[in-house]
Amino acid sequence: MVYDGTKTMANNGNISITSLGGHWTSLNEASFTFLQNIVTNSIHPLVWDSIIQWTLLLPAWLALGLVGSWLYWIGRKRKKIEIFLN
Repeated sequence: MVYDGTKTMANNGNISITSLGGHWTSLNEASFTFLQNIVTNSIHPLVWDSIIQWTLLLPAWLALGLVGSWLYWIGRKRKKIEIFLN
């Protein structure tokens, strides 16, 4: 959100939302194309087109927020359950 916020302020208020795939290609495009080639050639092209590409089109803040929320939920303290047997 910080990256998109500063980009929006630099563009005089024009909203800028960067996708997860956009961040990945700007950081390391070679690894992005490498994974794309592996998935399309080894597994199936529909896996890349339908599942992975859809995920990479999500806004980066939303995708990382969902992963963070999921990790928080997994690591939460669980209620202690007391079971009494006679």
